[in-house]
Amino acid sequence: MSQTPIVSSAEVNIRRAPKYLHFALTGFVLGIVSALFIGLTSPEIVGLLIVFGGIAGGGTGIILALVFDAIYRSRGKKVMATKVNE
Repeated sequence: MSQTPIVSSAEVNIRRAPKYLHFALTGFVLGIVSALFIGLTSPEIVGLLIVFGGIAGGGTGIILALVFDAIYRSRGKKVMATKVNE
């Protein structure tokens, strides 16, 4: 026996969204690398600089991802999508 398919439609938003983990990890790594360069002048505080540089870089990466998400949200497009359940 064949059943008639159920068709429904809804309005959906299509937009680009940043990957927060990628932004945070990139910022974390860049923060560590910059802390290593700064720490070349005073090697006794390199460990402390690495920790704070990584935290600051990761936080900066997340803030940047939030800014990009706000920009992409405003540029999103609304379209009608049709779903067919068989």
